[in-house]
Amino acid sequence: MYIEKKVELGSNLYYIRYNVEYRNYDIEKQLCFKDWVEPYYDGGDANILIEKIEKNYTIAKANEYDDMISFMADVIYIYDRLPFICGIKEVYLNKEKIVMATNYISKEEIDKYIKKYHIKLHNDPTKFSFTKEDWYI
Repeated sequence: MYIEKKVELGSNLYYIRYNVEYRNYDIEKQLCFKDWVEPYYDGGDANILIEKIEKNYTIAKANEYDDMISFMADVIYIYDRLPFICGIKEVYLNKEKIVMATNYISKEEIDKYIKKYHIKLHNDPTKFSFTKEDWYI
């Protein structure tokens, strides 16, 4: 199952997508990230992290990843802070707030781009934790 959550960076609108599944723990079933190291998921924690990312976003921070292609700069800005995602969708709205177009890039494509262009991430995605207090936002 996928969950999509909205992320607004400046005037750009994105939807992050991540995989979740129900797992049995003791007696109860819990919704958890699928294909992630920690068997964890909490929508409230995800929302708090997204709010911090939106609040702390600047074009300069995004341009640290790619100063030529703003879409990839924003994508990697998000990915560096939310490594559990499986993709990012950008949505273009017209003046009447009607969707005119969307772009989607998968985690695999993001990883390939990062490797190809030797982009340095601030966070170690293998050590991501919602409770990590020194997480680079």
